[in-house]
Amino acid sequence: METIMVVFSATQISDKIVNYAIEMAIERKAKLIVLDVREANMSGKVSRIMEDVSFLGPKVLDQLREEIKEKRGEVILKTLDSIRQKAQKKGIETEFMVVKGPFIDNILRLAKEKQISTIIAQKRLSPSLGEAPFEVIYVRDKDKKKEISP
Repeated sequence: METIMVVFSATQISDKIVNYAIEMAIERKAKLIVLDVREANMSGKVSRIMEDVSFLGPKVLDQLREEIKEKRGEVILKTLDSIRQKAQKKGIETEFMVVKGPFIDNILRLAKEKQISTIIAQKRLSPSLGEAPFEVIYVRDKDKKKEISP
């Protein structure tokens, strides 16, 4: 069975990308893996930026760091549940994974482990996966174009 992986690293994933992945899974009779890659200590990175540009003080920054961590987790779980419901309605076998660490490294590692044939990701300003032994499809959220990398 072919396996398609949808990857994201933000708190939201576009409905367009989810719908594209679900339709592709139906068309190819494929399993769908949804991968959320969380950069390590993202709330700390955000609070350091705030510390550099503001006068909030350490107590407020610590509170902000915890709120970011908590809220981001809640939003991601809701997003994953929404995707799960859409896929189940279409009868698609799904697997959901949340990993921490470098975005590209985790994608490449899991693509190999799970024998992924196609990866779908939102087009952003980010490094390329380079020469990959699988199809990479970047879906632009704002228009209907898609880019396919061999």
